[in-house]
Amino acid sequence: MFFKKKLLSETEFSTKFAKQLAKKVKGLKITLINELDVESEFNEGKHQHFLNNAYSEYINDSKFIKEIIEKYVNGLSAMFLPKELLDEERILPVVKDRRFIQSLEEINTDFEKNHIYEFYNEELIIFYVEDRENSIHYISKDNLEEINFSIENLREKALENLSNNFEMKRHGENGYFMLTAGGNYESSLILLNIWNHENFLVAGNIVIGIPSRDVLLITGSKDSKNLHRLYDSVKNINETGNHIVSDKIFELRNGKFEVL
Repeated sequence: MFFKKKLLSETEFSTKFAKQLAKKVKGLKITLINELDVESEFNEGKHQHFLNNAYSEYINDSKFIKEIIEKYVNGLSAMFLPKELLDEERILPVVKDRRFIQSLEEINTDFEKNHIYEFYNEELIIFYVEDRENSIHYISKDNLEEINFSIENLREKALENLSNNFEMKRHGENGYFMLTAGGNYESSLILLNIWNHENFLVAGNIVIGIPSRDVLLITGSKDSKNLHRLYDSVKNINETGNHIVSDKIFELRNGKFEVL
């Protein structure tokens, strides 16, 4: 008889992660592990690491635990490396919802003052990041000042990089589509000038769901069957997925997506 291997608890997973992070970053001290919250100290600075996304990936495919922990350790360890100047050719937009900024402000009360973002609509917010080899670095005002880059040019540069550096592919048929672009920036594609019926032949106005950063679903406002399909997918991914973006549905109105 074969027995399914027992999954690690949140605290067991965090402990495993913390051990690898401390091994990767010499001089880093783990000060607290509380379920998926890990706290550390490095060079007299205190840091907080939330492992919700990492644990969610592990739950979905536990056999890849080594690769998942390694990916997140590599990403987080980058914050302890010597400071790098911003590379403007790696600037990209990231779309999140209000839940994300609320969680950031709980961790860092100065986040709003130091970082750059703008509201896209009542639900979605555009952040600007530098896409690094092993991590995504949220751009601060200081980062731009160090390379003498104007904040007024930030969105234009981010969209230019998004257009030039990622190959978009449309999948699906019969009024229901998915758009892919590598796995990290699909939700950001709503910012590009691609949204028309020539690219997406749907019934009625274009309607989208962006439940996570790597899922962008498209159908039409007059397509009842596919609207239900889209609603169900968005709901399911928000309940079970990782790197969540939004639990809302959006309709294209006057060239911009608004909450449906």
